[in-house]
Amino acid sequence: MADGQNKRFVCITGDKGGTGKSTFARALLDVYRQRGIPCLAYDSDRRNSQLYRHYKNGVVQVDISTRGGADALINDIESTDAQVVLLDLPAGAEESFEKFDSEIELIATAANLGYRMTTVSVISRVRASVEALEALVNYCDRNVDYVVVKNLFFGDPNKFRRYDESETRRKVQERGGIEINMPDIFDDTFDLIDEHNLTFREATTNKLLNLAHRMRVSVWLKKIEAEFNKAEWLLGLRRN
Repeated sequence: MADGQNKRFVCITGDKGGTGKSTFARALLDVYRQRGIPCLAYDSDRRNSQLYRHYKNGVVQVDISTRGGADALINDIESTDAQVVLLDLPAGAEESFEKFDSEIELIATAANLGYRMTTVSVISRVRASVEALEALVNYCDRNVDYVVVKNLFFGDPNKFRRYDESETRRKVQERGGIEINMPDIFDDTFDLIDEHNLTFREATTNKLLNLAHRMRVSVWLKKIEAEFNKAEWLLGLRRN
């Protein structure tokens, strides 16, 4: 980690739709706001803009797959003093990310502006998750920090053997990566939050959800925040 780089540029990635990438991004933005951490948030998932849909206020839509489509992001970073920049990438966006970085040297430019990049890879148990993470590590090497998130919707942490036994995991660990878990949330509760476009924090008090659902969200937020705390430095969760 570079000295003096207390600010974070956090990119949320996943190999395909349905890994829980945007759910993680939404929960993380929720905690930034709850803790009063200044954050610029961007949603580049055009097909499933969950971050923008649930957290419209302060979330900007960008398109990293189109040349010039995300220029606003890098221009904003130069003019802000936000502690965290959060970018929810589209599913399977490794190639688009590499093109974006190669065109404007995103990682290096962010570093020059005081932001150390953290890539957050939300994984399932399929081979594609490991392969996408492998490609990311091979491209970024030690120029970023790594957080790997096991989505427990796909099973207990010890069920992720494809990742646990991989050379990719060894590479992540060599580079100081941190592994955390994303707890599962009850399907019916999640569907209600989605139906009403609520933030997770709103869902703990909104009477559109009954008490049982509201309590499930409250417990889930406590669990996932405890997981965030395991990687709080890499996620920019320590206030400067």
